[in-house]
Amino acid sequence: MGTSEERVVRIFSARACAAPLEKAARLFQERTGVRVDISVCARHCAKPVAEEAVGETGGDDFLLEIADAGIHDLAIGGAEYLLDDGEVRGIVRKGQRRTIAFRRSAIVVPAGNPARITGLEDLARPGVRVAISMIDCLKGLWEDVTARTGLLDAVRRNITFRANGCVAIVEAVADRQVDAAFGWTAFGHLAPGRIEIVRMRESQEVWRGTGVALLSFSKNPQDATRFMDFLTTDDARAFYAELGWAVA
Repeated sequence: MGTSEERVVRIFSARACAAPLEKAARLFQERTGVRVDISVCARHCAKPVAEEAVGETGGDDFLLEIADAGIHDLAIGGAEYLLDDGEVRGIVRKGQRRTIAFRRSAIVVPAGNPARITGLEDLARPGVRVAISMIDCLKGLWEDVTARTGLLDAVRRNITFRANGCVAIVEAVADRQVDAAFGWTAFGHLAPGRIEIVRMRESQEVWRGTGVALLSFSKNPQDATRFMDFLTTDDARAFYAELGWAVA
């Protein structure tokens, strides 16, 4: 195993997935003595402003930031397709992934819900301003939800803000630049007191997984694998459930 100084697991996390991860990491460290260092994405997809997508939106900033750093053992993404992309590009080791929990689609509205959004159908009302994300875990979510309910055309006409990721979309709602946005039930903890979560009917919900993957350049794959396994335990998943994730 090497010396205690070498027993560090370095993990890169999508910013919106970091809160339950931090709690789980502390518990793992207490039980094993292995330190877990967490980095969160810091490029434009994670800026704490309501930044709208401009020009090219390749959607791979999450993976590019991981690859450019080249120092982490694990990565956590808010959707499995991001880790699929990582495998294809040689950043994620094939077959070395775990699903921790799931996020359910929801409507995010400003505190007080001034547009009186009660459900998905309200996003098709004339004049309602809707935000979507162009990248990362929310990419394409609005289509997944509306296409199956027959509301795609009506909602598309109301899209007025195309955001660079989770943080930007939450800020756009909190700042009342839009009346509603497509997000996750777990977003409530990102801006408490500034946003509210409106649930969709269960038949309308889309689920996406929050997964952890071993990276191709991991320097401590043994402890990293232990931490991956720990994240799938009931003790670790309880932190995710506490913050709005669905767990198996």
